[in-house]
Amino acid sequence: MKELIVALSISALLIAVCLYLHFKALRAGALMIAKWEHNVRRPMLLVMTLIFVTHLLEIILFAITIWAMVKTGNGDLVGAHTSTMADYFYFSIGSYTTLGIGDITPEGPIRVVVGIEALTGLLLIAWSASFTYLTMERIWAPEKR
Repeated sequence: MKELIVALSISALLIAVCLYLHFKALRAGALMIAKWEHNVRRPMLLVMTLIFVTHLLEIILFAITIWAMVKTGNGDLVGAHTSTMADYFYFSIGSYTTLGIGDITPEGPIRVVVGIEALTGLLLIAWSASFTYLTMERIWAPEKR
């Protein structure tokens, strides 16, 4: 039971950090677009890059957390990996994007964090897509005169 509470607490902290990071990134993107609205290409490319980098940072955050949990004995990853940071990053990408390849699987309390990562990634990817769609619709809409 204690392991579950620890995993849920870690997950709650990760969710809070990711939501805050994502909000700040999208807010910065909205301000960029408002500043350069007359030029569509530059702000959209910058915002898309900002969103991509933000997702990568969130994936890295989960990968580091999973690595730390394994190193402290709070679960393990089994399967086709060599326990390098690249393996944790690869596993985290698969979890965050809900791709779930299955060549590496979590065991123990890490399963909770990995499940929460999938839900968090799904939510944040949808938020990014919605933001991008609404922004493009507003910028690319024909002038109403």
